[in-house]
Amino acid sequence: LFFDERLVVPDADLRVYDGALAPWRKGKSPYFLQTIESIAKHYEFDAKTKWKDLPAHVQQVFLHGSGEEELEFRYDEGGRVYNVTRVFEGVIPNMERRYRETDSNWIREEFERYQNNRPCGMCEGYRLRPEALAVKIADIHAGQVVQMSIREAFAWCDTVPERLTKQNNEIAKAILKEIRERLGFLNNVGLEYLTLSRSSGTLSGGESQRIRLASQIGSGLTGVLYVLDEPS
Repeated sequence: LFFDERLVVPDADLRVYDGALAPWRKGKSPYFLQTIESIAKHYEFDAKTKWKDLPAHVQQVFLHGSGEEELEFRYDEGGRVYNVTRVFEGVIPNMERRYRETDSNWIREEFERYQNNRPCGMCEGYRLRPEALAVKIADIHAGQVVQMSIREAFAWCDTVPERLTKQNNEIAKAILKEIRERLGFLNNVGLEYLTLSRSSGTLSGGESQRIRLASQIGSGLTGVLYVLDEPS
């Protein structure tokens, strides 16, 4: 997960002063407005400029901070006026830090609105260590297997024994049997089109129920009655 600039600034036609930065939009806090005015004064631009018309380096300052460059900020807290000279942290680094440090689920959920997924540069999105990806069976590694649909993975399992030596087949026999059974249960409840890497959060309610049903059937429970509403 990472904080996505496109979610932080969803509408580039908005002015910075009017909430172009979505995390700063709620309530138009005087603190944020005065921060914008101080940044505008330092970099010499109109605080009411549309986001898309701001210079690229100013956009980067808002999003990622001023680095080692210090800015002078002026704040007025109900008559108490004071100046502070410091670097500007940036909206995204600020959210990253607060997301790490907070114990509040509410704050985490609020920040997660601005997060997105992207493939890891090390594992290319397979979410496995290099050592695991280096092990291949029938010319493919585990990461490639989980990219298959349940139907494709089930068919692939049937081809594995012919690609293994007699000794390796003895080792893999019980493992392949277990995998085939689990894939078979999912296939039999109509989920053959799902990929094994599918995120649980993207499943529909019906798909989640079918997965739970397949898990329970596969566990070998006895003395259990299943009542299915509109089974297919």
